[in-house]
Amino acid sequence: MRKFLHLFFALLLISSMSFAQYAKRQDAIWARMTNESMNLDGLLNESSWAMAESLHIVYGQSAGLPSSGWTQDPTGGPGAVTDPTDAIVKFLVTPDNYLYVGFVVADSSVGGKNDWANWDGILMSIKSRTTEGYLVNYEPTTPFEYFYSFWYDNDSFGPGDPPVFRGIYGSNDVFPGDSVAFNAKMFVNGTTNDSLPDNGYSVEMMINLDSVGVDVNNPDGDIIELNFSIWDKDVFQGRPLDSYTTRTWWQSPWNSNAFNVGRVYVNPSVTVNSGSVPEIQPDVIIPNAANHPAPNIDGILDEEVWTGAYTFQMAWDLGNVRQTYPGVGKFRSGRFQPERDLDGDGTVDPKAQVLDPVTATIKAFFKDNFLYLAADVDDKLVQASNDYDFYDGVIFRLGDRGQLNGDNYTLFQHLSVMVSDNPDTPFVALDYLPNMLDSSNTQVALHLKGATTVNNSADVDEGYTIEMKVDLSYLGYPNDLGDNLLFWGVLLFDGDSFDDPLQNYGTRTWWFGENYNWATAWSVMDPNYVLVNIDDFKGKKIPNHLKLLGNYPNPFNPSTKIKFATPVRGNVKINVYNMLAQKVITYGFGNLNAGIHERNFDASQLSSGVYFYTIQLENGLDGKVISSKIGKMVLIK
Repeated sequence: MRKFLHLFFALLLISSMSFAQYAKRQDAIWARMTNESMNLDGLLNESSWAMAESLHIVYGQSAGLPSSGWTQDPTGGPGAVTDPTDAIVKFLVTPDNYLYVGFVVADSSVGGKNDWANWDGILMSIKSRTTEGYLVNYEPTTPFEYFYSFWYDNDSFGPGDPPVFRGIYGSNDVFPGDSVAFNAKMFVNGTTNDSLPDNGYSVEMMINLDSVGVDVNNPDGDIIELNFSIWDKDVFQGRPLDSYTTRTWWQSPWNSNAFNVGRVYVNPSVTVNSGSVPEIQPDVIIPNAANHPAPNIDGILDEEVWTGAYTFQMAWDLGNVRQTYPGVGKFRSGRFQPERDLDGDGTVDPKAQVLDPVTATIKAFFKDNFLYLAADVDDKLVQASNDYDFYDGVIFRLGDRGQLNGDNYTLFQHLSVMVSDNPDTPFVALDYLPNMLDSSNTQVALHLKGATTVNNSADVDEGYTIEMKVDLSYLGYPNDLGDNLLFWGVLLFDGDSFDDPLQNYGTRTWWFGENYNWATAWSVMDPNYVLVNIDDFKGKKIPNHLKLLGNYPNPFNPSTKIKFATPVRGNVKINVYNMLAQKVITYGFGNLNAGIHERNFDASQLSSGVYFYTIQLENGLDGKVISSKIGKMVLIK
């Protein structure tokens, strides 16, 4: 029996591999672990570097969706780019919790001077999870900057001089160039700061991850949130007008949380000797509602299709809610309460207590060439305001696959829906949404729940729901959705005003993305993840066999809902297996009547990974045991 079970799972795994394979993530990479002693000399001649995963960074080409880009800095000179950046970047970690980053850069003019944008160098940022990085009333933490370049702080430099450490932004305790926290060395094939041709350079960086709250020895793995830009100043002998400066980056060029963040995955089991690295799963898989009728966009989420949508919670009191978010979502999602100057005297007033913390449920699915989004917002005081800091409403931020911005990375559009006090038009569409409403088949509606009134602090409201149909063709998607990738984030506004203006406040809470401090969710609109139409089972008082209807969300963290149909009354449980066909958990759902059921499964005790599961039913009449087909679930912590 066990031999058969192993064979069955092997065949299932082979058959499901093509189904589960998604486009390789371009915003994420593995850093393998090595026990080799690393000599920080800039040569990258340790054997481990040959086994490291790498990125190829080329000026004029994207280093990876969605937010890698390139640009020429106008302050660096007017010359045409004749020696574009071409670099290989590699990542390793060591058991003593250090990250090593290697840069091998082709460059025929290496050096710089005491002048902005007139130097070669590496500007890198790692997002800190330590309390040191926190701003007042702002989460998540601020980033640390690691800056190693030929930007000198005076004019006393000359041929052969090495690059310098310009600082680590965001930390008062880590001194630039501190060999314990951060160090780097460069090897130049040529002479720096002269006009003679060079043959490139290489850099080894060493960063203590203790300082940013990352643990490479965590048995469940960890993620280093990192981005960098390679600056390239070129000056050629006898050609002063050909001088120019470019920068080329992976995911974000600056030290801030703007744009996006690259994900460097680590796990003690992923080493220089462990073979192929694991596939990095999407943050979100959005289901296909091909078997459901399209919902009526009226702001009322009463159609069956919404029950199977990808769903997550948002809350001002983040608590454990943020820990359920996938990938770096648990670190980059956050909240902010703006400062106030209520009397207009130019001084900041004390922040008011948040008396009515907002919560919301966000939902998403797609059908044909449309993305459907919804927000079910619980709010006891609903208001309309023209002040950004006191809005009530939601911004869905979506990557426009048909447009790049001036720095050659994906342009993100804000589809903003704010509460209005006009009963004839209960919402105000802002930012890019009016264009889409006027020029595409995009639709949106807002519905006030229950007896909710707007701008009336004397009653207790219930909140509102937003329902949106997004015409993806207007965001650059072909009719077949192309690669099916979606980059997005959600920003929730809550403004509350009272008779006493000293109690007034506004808050912003975000999932993956605020306006300028964010990390986009890498998502796949999977055409094969089709929502089961429960209506097909209605009217059948007794299903004719035990049927597994799937689980959602999937991937998930840490819980997912499992749907199934039982033909008779009996004791029902779920059996969960790992990739080796070993049973890892049995979870009882109790004695259930015949019919359609949906039960929550909590996988908090399991590690991240791919699992298979079956529903098992013990017939309450004759005691016979039957099992469903095998399902597949992906747990991402």
